[in-house]
Amino acid sequence: MLKPLAATVVVALAVALSFTQSLGIEAEMLFAIARSFVQLSVIGFVLQFILSQKNTTSWILLAYLFMVPHGKYIAFVSILVGTVITLILLVALKVFPFTSRYIIPAVGVMIGNAMTVTGVTMKKLREDVKM
Repeated sequence: MLKPLAATVVVALAVALSFTQSLGIEAEMLFAIARSFVQLSVIGFVLQFILSQKNTTSWILLAYLFMVPHGKYIAFVSILVGTVITLILLVALKVFPFTSRYIIPAVGVMIGNAMTVTGVTMKKLREDVKM
């Protein structure tokens, strides 16, 4: 209970500092705080639901398909292939068991990193081609 309270104090301190310094971004900060609260609450409820199920394989696949954003075909295939190969190796080498408690966070991290790399690469490629 102490960590959420400490985090709230730090955020409130940032909003108060913005107000005292007359930065004029308090409304944006409050909106961002509310949005992040809602997003984290929703993902918490979804993960709680998935982790409480007996048969998690179908939920893992559904969560995997939901996490991959709509995008270019090549980016989708490369993220999919890279994530599947890495996941197969992690499970085959028994780094962790094939349960939703371990698979969903690991796949989320892999997809997030792959999307970041793909986005930066595509942005840089577009910049270089325009020259």
